[in-house]
Amino acid sequence: MAAATARVVVLMTPQEKAALDIKAASAGSLSAAELVRRAVDAYDIAEQHEADDLARTLELFGHTRAETLRQLDATDRKLDDTLAALKRLDA
Repeated sequence: MAAATARVVVLMTPQEKAALDIKAASAGSLSAAELVRRAVDAYDIAEQHEADDLARTLELFGHTRAETLRQLDATDRKLDDTLAALKRLDA
C-alpha cells in the first residue's frame, strides 16, 4: 500500500468529531483518519442506491400491511354481522 501523503480537510461540528473519535476507538483503536479511509474505501454508490430503494420498499410494505390489516378487520366485522343476520333469519 502506498504511503498516504495527500491531505483532505473535512469540516465537522465538535459533536461529529467526538462521534468519529469514539467510533474509531471502538473499532480497535483505529485513528480517525484510518476509519475515514476505510469508510471511503467501503462506500459504493450503487449499493447505497440499492439500500435506499430497499428502504423505500420496506416503508411501502409497512403502509400496505397497515392498510391490509385495516381492511381485514373491516371484513371480519362485516362477516360477523352477516353471520348474525343469517342466524336471526334461521330462528
